[in-house]
Amino acid sequence: MPLSNADRQRRYRQRLKARAAGGAVVEQARGAVERAIQALWSYHERPSPSGVAWREIDGCRTLDEYRSELERSPANLLQTCRAFLPGFEGLTMDEARAVADVIELADALRLAPAGRIVVPEIA
Repeated sequence: MPLSNADRQRRYRQRLKARAAGGAVVEQARGAVERAIQALWSYHERPSPSGVAWREIDGCRTLDEYRSELERSPANLLQTCRAFLPGFEGLTMDEARAVADVIELADALRLAPAGRIVVPEIA
């Protein structure tokens, strides 16, 4: 049965309240990590500066293989993200923002001093 407009609005307000109260923080963190993995994979699918495909360099031919490599050690994802600092060379602006979000999240979890990572405008 389709929801009425009032029901949709009520659900929407409930989700907003949950986010504001921190109730969805883990879900949001997982979403940020997933966006970063997708951004890294998009970069991985492009040729390296030498013209050789990254899959030939690191042996990861599918997203699942790449994800498995990132999951193998807890530090792999963060090290891969930090490798793009300071200028996020080779990433689109959306990819850079996704990677920067994971770095900032990791810094917050390790109680590092707050500092804003600047994602440069990419033409």
